[in-house]
Amino acid sequence: MSTYTESHTDAWRRRASLTGAVDFTMMYVAHDAFNRDLERLIRASEGGNGCSAGAIATWRSLSKQLHTHHNTEDAALWPRLYEAVTDPDEIQVLTDMEAEHGTLDPRLEQIEAAIEAGNATALDAELKALAKGLSEHMIHEEQAALPLLERRTGTAGWESFSKEIRDQQGGVKGAAEYLPWVLDGATDETKAQVLNLLPAPARLLYRRVWEKKYRNSGRLA
Repeated sequence: MSTYTESHTDAWRRRASLTGAVDFTMMYVAHDAFNRDLERLIRASEGGNGCSAGAIATWRSLSKQLHTHHNTEDAALWPRLYEAVTDPDEIQVLTDMEAEHGTLDPRLEQIEAAIEAGNATALDAELKALAKGLSEHMIHEEQAALPLLERRTGTAGWESFSKEIRDQQGGVKGAAEYLPWVLDGATDETKAQVLNLLPAPARLLYRRVWEKKYRNSGRLA
């Protein structure tokens, strides 16, 4: 088990107390997917395979999804919450979220540079720094920012943000990439919960086409 990320078991045990009117399952499974890929990348890096084709394919997928995730939060989530809060402690939560993104996002470029240079030592260090910082940020977000969103904007605010991130992911084409990626390693219960949110044709495409294409893409497993 990685010492740099929160384990899947620990994450869901912690989330058990975070119950409310808004269902944040889609955020949770995205966070799990980031941790999953970083664990795989660190394992590959420690084994001397950090620049292998499988590792690079895994990194490109993770980097794309994390970039979209953070950019959409910065553009569509935190500004909406800033408009809804006046309490200094709540404002501080949002300030912290933006600051944490500002610290994490440059690491994506540093990892790209290490890959391009074939610098295994730098790549290993940057992957571990990103994994540790991102895991801590996601825990903070789940414990503080998501409850704040629920209090101040409710289900309507969450649904609006969810639509924005789906639009940023690119409609059906984006879903074909995102869904098998985000559900890789999820429990059967979580998969069923997520797939039930989709129209029947999308569920069929996921099972017959999208998941198989993802499995055959050469990513780390």
